[in-house]
Amino acid sequence: MGVAIGLWLSLLPLHAQPQRLPTASTLALSQDWQYHWDQQLQSPERPPPLNQWLTLDIPQRLEVKAGYPVLWLALPLPTGNWQTPTLYIQGIPNILEAYIDDEVVYTLQQLDRHGQPLHNEGAFPLVALRPDQVGQTLTLRIYIGQDKVIPLGYGGVPQLGEQGNLFRALIVQDSPRLILGFLFLFCGLFPLIIAFWRTTGISYISFGCVAFLIGIYTITPAQIIRLLFDYSIVWTYVHHITFHILPISICIFFEHVFGAGPKRIVRRLWQVHLFAGPLAILLAGSQVLTWAEAAVPTQLLDLISASVLIGLSWAIAARGNPEAKIFAWGFSLFLGFAVYDLIVYIAPQTLWSFQLYIWGMLVFLICLAFILERQFTEAQNHLKAYNKASDRFIPHEFLTLLGKKSIIDVGLGDQVHQEMTVLFSDIRAFTSLSETMTPERNFNFLNAYLECVSPVIREHNGFIDKYIGDAIMALFPHSAEDAIQAAIAMQKQLAAFNQRIIHQGYPSINIGIGLHQGAVMLGTIGESQRMETTVIADAVNLASRLEDSTKQYGAALIVSQNTLENLPNSEQFEHRFLGKIYVKGKKEPIRICEVYSADPDTLRAFKTQTRDRFEAAIGQYDRGDRAGAQVIFEQLWHENPEDKVTRLCLLRCKAL
Repeated sequence: MGVAIGLWLSLLPLHAQPQRLPTASTLALSQDWQYHWDQQLQSPERPPPLNQWLTLDIPQRLEVKAGYPVLWLALPLPTGNWQTPTLYIQGIPNILEAYIDDEVVYTLQQLDRHGQPLHNEGAFPLVALRPDQVGQTLTLRIYIGQDKVIPLGYGGVPQLGEQGNLFRALIVQDSPRLILGFLFLFCGLFPLIIAFWRTTGISYISFGCVAFLIGIYTITPAQIIRLLFDYSIVWTYVHHITFHILPISICIFFEHVFGAGPKRIVRRLWQVHLFAGPLAILLAGSQVLTWAEAAVPTQLLDLISASVLIGLSWAIAARGNPEAKIFAWGFSLFLGFAVYDLIVYIAPQTLWSFQLYIWGMLVFLICLAFILERQFTEAQNHLKAYNKASDRFIPHEFLTLLGKKSIIDVGLGDQVHQEMTVLFSDIRAFTSLSETMTPERNFNFLNAYLECVSPVIREHNGFIDKYIGDAIMALFPHSAEDAIQAAIAMQKQLAAFNQRIIHQGYPSINIGIGLHQGAVMLGTIGESQRMETTVIADAVNLASRLEDSTKQYGAALIVSQNTLENLPNSEQFEHRFLGKIYVKGKKEPIRICEVYSADPDTLRAFKTQTRDRFEAAIGQYDRGDRAGAQVIFEQLWHENPEDKVTRLCLLRCKAL
């Protein structure tokens, strides 16, 4: 076996050459044959004498003489200097025995006591001869049975030559079948193995079954395979079993890719095959029927099933499904090649005898693989679109913080604890503004505003956790500096937005932004059928409270002093201390600051120049010296009436 495998592997590159490789030492035995009809079925001790035999050359289609179940063929072998003379017996069907003169040198089939051929696994077609047998007469005894015509030599003519040359020719002849067969096996085993490791669709599993069965069906008739395994009966059973169950897997593949068809006809087809196939295998295996007889019902069912599948696939293709058109062309070609080979088998003298069905199988499997590749690509694109769409509802950064790759990996209760900066923003007096607009204008206005300010949050390494009406809640997991820069950029974007909407008949708007850095718990809440992401922490409540304080102070951006102090360089942002506020649930007041880096240049310069005086007034106010604070605020207000924060502080002093 090892020698045979090594020889076959060393000769694989020869597969591109013609099937028959006649050399100077190989002779085709096609002329000077003689034949004789015989009524005796019993195996004789020696061939009949060559008296009154008729001559013929092969290939030839020989009409059977009625009442004669046995045909004898004889040929005087040519002479030659062959070191290992070998006879390659091919192209002659139903051989019972081969004789060299009176000696039996080859037995292929045997007959029972009723004159019927016994089941036989065949024999290796290379027959080694002794040198003294060269030049003697080769005689073949052939069983005719009920055949009316016997084709001789259409599958190749017998050859005589060196054993090595003939063995190479046999390997070359089997190479296309073996190469394609093992390719089909690999294409089938790969998706089946993958299915054991991860969940895959039925279409991928059924494709694997189709490819694997086609591979088995392709390699099992190969003489080299049967030689390696001593012509075991297992190969015949495997070959015929795959023939009977292959249509089942093809129909299942079609059903899961294109549907069961009207009245579930495709499912009914594979169910009929599922009943008829095992029954045929059982009857043939128990020798109630021959394998050829058992194959006839399956062949008829195959023809019906193929016609239905091709018709359905063309109908589906007409509705705009390109994958159905690919299936229709591939399956039609496969069926056409199979019908061609069947015609060659029935009438071998009429057509070219080269087998085409294995190439039809190759084209068909390529079409099936292309269909699956298209479906896989479409599924990938759909998944990408789904993930992209889900990112608009659940930020990808949220998944990253939870350590998840996709939304499908998120489970109820997933959470993470991390230091973040929380940003809250809100449009001032939007409720009053919205009452003056129709619902459609409300949504258009709000979406235009959010489209303007939201991108700058992402540009500064933040992500939007949720929209709450006209309010935005955003998270910045890296640094508070990102959040402050984003808040400043939002105010600048708002200035450009106001210039556009004024020309469209909308009033200009103002926003307030609150920022605070602290530890937050980020995760999912809800129940098994409905859940959402959320952030739970004092930092969230405090950031919301700071945003609300922008209305009381007239500031556009308020940041907790702790957040500013934690920055490596807080002076990069122009700010001033606003005082202390009390937050519900907190015993100690929160010190807050106004960041005014986005203010107009003149106002920003004024605030920086008067920062010490302003903060001194705030200090007096916090210590209870309202009168002293009022004096300073009045001075600042008269110096620059555009400072709304100073004005509101002054009004608070007067109110008290």
